[in-house]
Amino acid sequence: MEITTPSRSFGAFHLSVDTLRSLEAKGYRTPTDVQHESIPLALEGKDLVVQSRTGTGKTAAFGVPIVEKVDLEQEGVQAVVLTPTRELAIQVAQEITELGQGRGVKVETIYGGDSMERQLEGIRAGAHVIVGTPGRVLDHLRRGTLDFSGVKTLVLDEADRMLDMGFAVEMGQIMAYVPEERQTFLFSATVPVGIRGLIYHYLTEPEWVLLSEDEIYVKEVEHVYCLTTRLQKDATLYKLIEYEHPTSSMIFCNTREETRKVSTFLGNKGLAVAMLSSDLPQKKREKVMGRFRNGEIRHLVTTDVASRGIDIEDLSHVFIFSTPDSPEQYIHRAGRTGRVGKTGRAISLLSAMDLMNFNRLVKRYHVDVKEIPVPTDEDVQARKAERVVESLVEAGRALSLEDFADLGPVARVVVEHESRERIVAALLKGRLAKAPVVVDEDDEEEGSLPPRRRYDSGGGPGRGGGGRRDGGRRDGGRRDGGRRNGRGGRRGPRG
Repeated sequence: MEITTPSRSFGAFHLSVDTLRSLEAKGYRTPTDVQHESIPLALEGKDLVVQSRTGTGKTAAFGVPIVEKVDLEQEGVQAVVLTPTRELAIQVAQEITELGQGRGVKVETIYGGDSMERQLEGIRAGAHVIVGTPGRVLDHLRRGTLDFSGVKTLVLDEADRMLDMGFAVEMGQIMAYVPEERQTFLFSATVPVGIRGLIYHYLTEPEWVLLSEDEIYVKEVEHVYCLTTRLQKDATLYKLIEYEHPTSSMIFCNTREETRKVSTFLGNKGLAVAMLSSDLPQKKREKVMGRFRNGEIRHLVTTDVASRGIDIEDLSHVFIFSTPDSPEQYIHRAGRTGRVGKTGRAISLLSAMDLMNFNRLVKRYHVDVKEIPVPTDEDVQARKAERVVESLVEAGRALSLEDFADLGPVARVVVEHESRERIVAALLKGRLAKAPVVVDEDDEEEGSLPPRRRYDSGGGPGRGGGGRRDGGRRDGGRRDGGRRNGRGGRRGPRG
């Protein structure tokens, strides 16, 4: 969660003992900014417009009021949360389930691609809260398998994304099934013109909670850009990944064809990478995301549409391969890192044709950006050597006295031998190639690359920095000797 003020507490909201216990069980002891501002207003019965990006604790900001207001003696659905994607619906439902566990609040998730019968079982079992995507929710309403006549609270979560994904019509049709006398919350990372139309149609005299509107990109994210040429973008991206060594990263492209091109290039360089496509079947999509979350895949190449609703807390880097069309898209991309109070880095790759558009994007929200150079081959090699040495130093410190007494004499002989560099290189090759990432045979159809043994990018022991298939060239497969392409004295963007 965000950095918070120590004097704040959930107890100040006069919540039930059961809800307080559920919050404590989740480790939520101090409200974040969005929770501190929103929960009291929501408990008072106000309609809310809240500008806050994912990763700031917004789900609990509307989840806590929902579980507090559920009447356990009343049958039927009492609260509805609409989200743009099935992934986000699942995440939100899980959060509200945990928040309402103490009170016994029942939550059901409704989204396309899931079993209709399973959803019906949850509805019939007495769900108090429905979390779902507009299309499938509307399908249930039309079939008569959902009844919203008892709904007291409606939440439009990530409303800007729902508009961007074309759900405006479905949302309007759903409103016909919801009582006019209700409480409505609208949460959005940005408030573009289209959002204001929803506000005036669906909310009644709402309170506005705008958290640092001019700095919604969040200060924990460092925004940088790197000048290159269009032809060298993929090679530059590879160098940046090798130099930055992200724990995990998302790489944003504008088209599906571009994601496949970039993921294929990086995979052929030996990186553990997958492509996430919006047309993947749900089961395969979940498999790709599962492998990304558990670290088997470290780099995910995706488009805005395919990535909707994905929330990865430990994402250290976002690489923006293709400049987005709108400032809001840039905010959503960059905002995938720097979550839960952690720091993050958003790196944009810019060609000369991108500069004017990028300037416009960052000026809209006063984003402070700075330029970084394209790493040279020597820069990359030096950084990778530092990581390997650091990991070996740690491994040496962890040796038991018995092992050191046994291996120390051999180490001294190696250090004094005239071929010591080759001996050490041979030892490193064996050590670094121990743990390749093995990609399944069916990966090509589910978004990853064709089967190959894929090694992690330049890590430490067991990470697989060796075993490369590109003949050792680190400059993206080109023979330009690591020139800083695309710089040519051009003026960079002004933040």
